Amino acid sequence: MPRRLPGGYTGVMPLDALIFDVDGTLVDTNSSHVEAWVRAFAAVGYRVDADRIRPLIGMGGDKLVPALLGQAAEARVGDEARALQPKEFRQIAETRGFSLFPGALELLAELRRRGLKVVLATSSDAKQFAGVEAGAKVKFEDHVDEIVTAADADGSKPDPDLIQASLGKLGVGPGQCAMVGDTNFDMTAAKRAGVVGVGVLTGFQDEQMLRHAGARGVYKNPADMLAHLDDALRLLAPAPTRITPDFLDGLMRRALDVARQGLAAKEAPIGCVLADGDGKVIAEGHNRLNATEDRTAHAEMVTFARAAGKVRPTDRKDLILVSTLEPCVMCLGAAMEAGVDTIAFGLRAPADSGTGRVAPPQSPEAQMPRIIGEMRSGESRALFEEFLKVAENPQQVAFVKQLLALTRHR
Repeated sequence: MPRRLPGGYTGVMPLDALIFDVDGTLVDTNSSHVEAWVRAFAAVGYRVDADRIRPLIGMGGDKLVPALLGQAAEARVGDEARALQPKEFRQIAETRGFSLFPGALELLAELRRRGLKVVLATSSDAKQFAGVEAGAKVKFEDHVDEIVTAADADGSKPDPDLIQASLGKLGVGPGQCAMVGDTNFDMTAAKRAGVVGVGVLTGFQDEQMLRHAGARGVYKNPADMLAHLDDALRLLAPAPTRITPDFLDGLMRRALDVARQGLAAKEAPIGCVLADGDGKVIAEGHNRLNATEDRTAHAEMVTFARAAGKVRPTDRKDLILVSTLEPCVMCLGAAMEAGVDTIAFGLRAPADSGTGRVAPPQSPEAQMPRIIGEMRSGESRALFEEFLKVAENPQQVAFVKQLLALTRHR
């Protein structure tokens, strides 16, 4: 039976999986985590008000303790506090229990009924996760396809490790997946992994905070997301094409060919391709700074200009932008304003990284793209090495030398 697409028609669903945070997203545990941290800090000699802890819930304990106590205290009592917190949390769980948020299990069931895989990603270890299940009287393995815990990842949220581990277990690329969570740490982890994030207002953070961290959509709770599930899935995956690694690789190879055309014209070898949600290439272009003497003639801006009038009228916001170099602030901002759904890039550009310097848009006309990085980065780097042999513009030579130096060991 084919999966049902948003809007009620049938076909191939462009989204393959959803990743869910657990604490504060599916189960009402955040206040208990705060109380457990208050007790743990008190036991090691520190009085920390709950108000200071609440904004950091969702962050891994390896980061939360130094953030609250500082590095000196982290060195003295960090491990002890992290060992005590789960014990205090289990005591609270055994004494009071937890509630599932409205619609939590129903949302998971409906997603699976539609043929999507569901994975839980929690920063808790297996023992603490078992305590959450016992307190909520639920066995999540009966409701999801995979469970990822702290044992599966080196770094905790907001690092992307848990999300990347989830993608590995599911066997899908970041363009095929979305993340549901209640904190800015969930949204940041998703963004860093190249996964679209959606927030729920079941934690301590409001809609503005979640959107500022990169949430493409925000819902009151799982029941609210379930009630608007068609719209939610359309928001998370507006393109009818499945954004698989192979699909993006094909566009990246084409972008590299365009970059080689730029190199032949003695332009910085950056190539860009813009495709619509059906995978049809709308426009492509390479840098034209030397030819035009226009410092804004980056490959992405040239491509957007060539696409003018060619993009069919749509409110799906399903464009796919592929560039051989990480977009700068200007180009990433233009992509957000254009409603680009997915950006994939080749070589990282640490000095001019737009992905690390541009805040997610807040206006309803724009959207936060999923950003998938470092595809065929070695081929892009090789083009810049070749460019140094023919470059004549001193500023471009300096730019490329810096780029190669900063990416040498990546």
